This record gives sequence, C-alpha cells and structure tokens, in this order.
Amino acid sequence: MKRHIFILSVIAALLLTTSLRSQDIRTIEEGVAGLLARLPADNQDLAGSLMEEMYSLGEEGRSLICSMVVPAGTGDDTKARYAISSLTFHLSGDDKPDRKAEWERQCLASMKKAYHEEVRTFFIRQLNLVGSAVAAEALADFVNDSVSCDDAVIALQFIGGEEAVMIMASALASDVSPCAAQIMVALADMKYTGAVKDYIRWYEKGSQAEKSAALYALASAADPAALPVLTGASENAGYMWEPTGAVQALLLYAKNIGLAGDVKGMEKITGKVMGRSTTSETSAQRLAAMSVTVAVKGKDALPVLLEAADDPDIVIRGGALRLTNSLPGSDVTRKWIGRIDKVHDEAKAEILFMLGERGDALAVPLMLETLGSDSPDLAREAAGALAKLEGAMAVDPLLDWILKSDSEDGHTAAANALITVLDSTSIDRVAGRLPQSAGHSTVTLIRLLAWSGNDEYFTTVMSYVNSTDPGIRATAITSLARLSSYDDQGALMKLLETLADKNEIEEVQRALAAAALQSPDPQKRSDVILASYDNSKIKMRLVPVLAVTGGEAAAKTVFKEFEAGNAETRDVCFDALAHWTDHTALPALYEITASGNKTFSRPAFDAYLRSLNTARLDPERKLQLIKDIAPYALAPDTRSELILLAGTLNTRQAAQYISSFMTDDSEEVRKTAQEALAGIKLPDE
Repeated sequence: MKRHIFILSVIAALLLTTSLRSQDIRTIEEGVAGLLARLPADNQDLAGSLMEEMYSLGEEGRSLICSMVVPAGTGDDTKARYAISSLTFHLSGDDKPDRKAEWERQCLASMKKAYHEEVRTFFIRQLNLVGSAVAAEALADFVNDSVSCDDAVIALQFIGGEEAVMIMASALASDVSPCAAQIMVALADMKYTGAVKDYIRWYEKGSQAEKSAALYALASAADPAALPVLTGASENAGYMWEPTGAVQALLLYAKNIGLAGDVKGMEKITGKVMGRSTTSETSAQRLAAMSVTVAVKGKDALPVLLEAADDPDIVIRGGALRLTNSLPGSDVTRKWIGRIDKVHDEAKAEILFMLGERGDALAVPLMLETLGSDSPDLAREAAGALAKLEGAMAVDPLLDWILKSDSEDGHTAAANALITVLDSTSIDRVAGRLPQSAGHSTVTLIRLLAWSGNDEYFTTVMSYVNSTDPGIRATAITSLARLSSYDDQGALMKLLETLADKNEIEEVQRALAAAALQSPDPQKRSDVILASYDNSKIKMRLVPVLAVTGGEAAAKTVFKEFEAGNAETRDVCFDALAHWTDHTALPALYEITASGNKTFSRPAFDAYLRSLNTARLDPERKLQLIKDIAPYALAPDTRSELILLAGTLNTRQAAQYISSFMTDDSEEVRKTAQEALAGIKLPDE
C-alpha cells in the first residue's frame, strides 16, 4: 500500500514539474514577445530600461531571441537583430564585467551553432563591443574562412591584446590567407612589428590590394628592412600616384623614423620625393613630404616652407602657408615678413592673408606699409589682415589711409575690413572724419555710415545731397533709405521737390517709403504724406510712395486723383493702385473694373484678383470678394481666373461656388472648374 502511495506521489510530482516547466516556457515566450513588441525604443532612457528587461529574461530568454535571427531574405528578424545589437551596446559599457562576459558567452554559442554564414557574421560583429580574449580564441577558426574572415579580423582588432595579434600574425604567415590585406592593416594599426618578413612576402606575391596593405604595414613598422621595398616600389611608380600608394607609404615610413629620432634618414627620403615631385600632378606628394618635415622638425622645417612661398604652383604655396600656421612664435612671423619682398605679387598677397590669420601683432607695421601699395590686391589683403590683427584698434589707421588714398579699389578693401570691426562707438569716428575727406574718400565714409543703418547720421549724409561732386551726391542720395527715420519724411519730401533726375527721384521715393514704413501701425504709415498731399507740388511723385505705404485713406486719395486726373495722372495712379501693398485698394480696383473703361477695366480686374490672392483675409471674406467681382468676368479667361483663385481657398463654400461654373457656356471654363474641384483639399479630408 505504501509502495502505491509513493508511486502516485512521484507521478504527481512529475506532472506538477512538467506543468510548471510548460508554464515557465510560456512565460518566457510571452516576455520575449512583449519586449520585442516595444522595440525600437523612441528615447535613450526607454532603450536602457528595455535592455535591462531583456537581460533579466535570463539565458533562456536571451537564447530564444538569438534563435530568431535567420539568414537575410528568409524572414523578418528585424526586431530580434535590433534587440541583440542594442543589448550588446548596452552591456559594452556595463560596470559589472560578469554581465558582459555572460552575454559574450551567449554570442559565441550562437556564432558557433549558426548554420548560415550570414547569421554567423552577425554574431561575430557583436564581439566588436563585448569580446575578450575568450572570443579571440574562438575567432581563430574563422580568420582563414573566406566568408567570415573580414568580420573576424575586425572583431580581433576591436578586442586587441597579444592573443588577437598572434592569431592574425599566424594566419598571415600561412601561404593562403583570404583576408591578408585586412590583417596587415590591422596589425599595422595595432603597432605590431614582428611580421615584416611576411609583409614583404605578401607584397612580392600579392594582389594590388595586398600590395597596398603590405606597403602600409611596412611603413608603419618603420623597420630598416622595409626601406628597400618601399623605395623600390616608389621608383617603379616613377614617384607618381598609383593604386598601391607606394610614395605615400614611403613618406609614412619617413615620418615614423623621423619621429623615432632618425631625422637625417627622414630628410633623405623627403628630399628625394620633393625633388621628383615637380609637376602639378605630383604637387600633393610634395606637400605631403613638406608636411612630414614639419611634423618631425617643427620650426626647423621653416626654410623648406619659405622656399616654397615663391613656387609657381599655387597649391604648393597655399600648402606651405597652411603648414606655417602650425608653427607658433614671433620668430616664425619675423622670417615671413623678411621673405615677403623676395616673392612675386600673387605670393605676397597670400603671405599677407596668412599673417593676418596668424594673429601676431608683429606684422602690423607691414600691413600699414602695404596699405599704400600701388597693387589693389596687396592693399586689399593688407586691410583685411590689419583688421584681423588689431580689431577695433585698426579703425583709425584704416580711416587715415582712406583719407590719404585715392584708390577706389583700396577704399573698398579698407571699408570691407572696417565693417568687420566697427561697432556703435567706433562708427562715430567715421562721421568725425567726413569733414576732412574729399572725393572718393567721402564716398567711402558715407557708404560706411549707410552700412551702420544708424538714423542719427541722416542729417550728416543729407548735407551732401547737393554736392557738386556727382559721386558724392549720388552716394548720399542712395544712402538715405538706410538712414531715414519716421520723423525724416518732411525733409525727404522737400528734397523730392528739388530733384529732376529720374534715378535720384526714385532713390528719394525709396527713402521716403522706408521712413514711413517705420510706423508700427499699418493704417498710419501714409499719414505724414497724406497730411501734405493736398498742398503738395509733387503729388505724382508721392503717389508711387503711397502704393508702398498703403492704407485705406491713401487708396481713397489715389482713386480720387485717378478719377479727376488727366491721362498722365490716371496712368500714374492706376499703376499705384494695381501694385498696392495691401488689400485696401480692392474697392478702388472694383470701381475701375465696374466702370467698363476700355483702357483700365480689364487691367483693374486682373489687379483685383492679384491683390485678393495675396491679401491676409479669411477664406469666407475672400470668397465674397470673388463673388462681388464675378459679374464683370465677361470673358471665359476672366471666369477661369476667378475659378482658380476660388480653388485656393479649399473650403466647401468655395467648392460649391466653383460647381456653379460646370454648366458655363465655355468649354474652357467648364474644364477649369472640373480641374479646380479635383484639386481642392477640404480640411476634413
């Protein structure tokens, strides 16, 4: 009896264990499914939380996700791959090494049992971030695998350490290595110097890519045994660029031995490269040799750079100047100042620019001297460099030079330089020099005041509008728009009365409009002009300005002038109304359209629609204004214009209105209506 009870108890326990095990599996599967459903995360905090949840699923849960990875093109494993890669990244910076090691072990297990190469390489890539010496040993089997070796070498390089190095060196020593080129580059980057013989062997027998990698590795090793190979490769290339990069590798070797102390050996190599690189096609190699010399010798390389300053090749000159800026100290600046008189003008300008960029005040006297050069290019570079060197302190020297120079190009250069350093305080110095100036110097100073946009200088510049010098007069008049304030409208209208030249009239009209537009209230921008309008002798000069300043009162005034005026007046007024800045001219344009005037009715209709199209009105109001003008759309093309404008409103009311044209007598109008209806996008659609 007891025996039967024992057996029943065992069976019950087994059934219970099986049930619990099934429940656990379901729970893990549900946890995995829930996790994957929430990926990818939309913020970093959530991503970190989800990865902690993934890790907490335990080895069984994580393995289940790993098993979901399938070969590309055979199923959708996007979420599983995303989860695995995210956990790898998350654990790569973990402060608990055992968690990272546990995930490394799982990735290795998945890598080894992967039945497809693409799946295997996916798990190999995880080792880039979580791999250790344990992973390095496991990767040894794949370094010579033609499919996986690329990723295996990359992983070993990330893992690092002596074991990873020796695995790759051993693979390179064999007769066949599908990733020999990548291994050589990796070993070179890992500063391994024990494979020089293998590098030479692969250079002698390898493909183009393997030869290139071998030369790079030989240069990085900086072993004396590498020099004959590197020199021979460069000689065979004729010291020209070719795919294996022989000359570049030779220069890398020179840099490495130079930094290691063999300066003479470095100079011998760079000297040969520079001597053989004398054409425009080889200028990059010559510059590279100069760069190596500077990297090794520092300031002691300056003679090489100074010699290159007068080179006929602008690439060489520019490279020498850029390399100079990596050499600190006033002694370097001093030598370049001494060199500048020994080079041609184009090179002089380049040196001036470099000295400005360098920022050494030692070059200031040279810049002041060069400002007076007969060469506009040199004066321009000197002005710009002086501004960089002196900042606000350059204002007075540049102004002094403007006053005593008569070079327009030089003035332009000085003004451009001043713009970079002038501020609200120093601009007063410009105004202060105006009484001492003459000719083009005055022109330049006025332009600088206009550039400032400070309306305090309006009166100052206004005093020059009657100058007998045409250049000064023109510059003063064109500068008024930049300097005028709302209170200057009266002075501008008085000036407008005195002018006869069309261009001058237009410039003052522009200035008057700029002054009026400074009113914050759009309906008051025309007030000052309107207050003087009835008694003005130049009404037709004010009308175009009112078109810019706008407003209902101004529109009514111009329309009244249109109705009572002669042909010339009507032309001016209609042009203003047709180009009115706001929608307040719509009533006037409507009246002109409705008048049926043969000259203005149709143009007024078109102007009405243009103004309505840009008016800031709600769609309902716009539609009503369209309907108001509709009775005068007598020609098919005018009705089509109405339809197209109504179509831009995108409202049901507009659609209903357009539908009324579907029975129009004109096929053109019906077609336009149909297309407009098809293009309407209602808000609720």
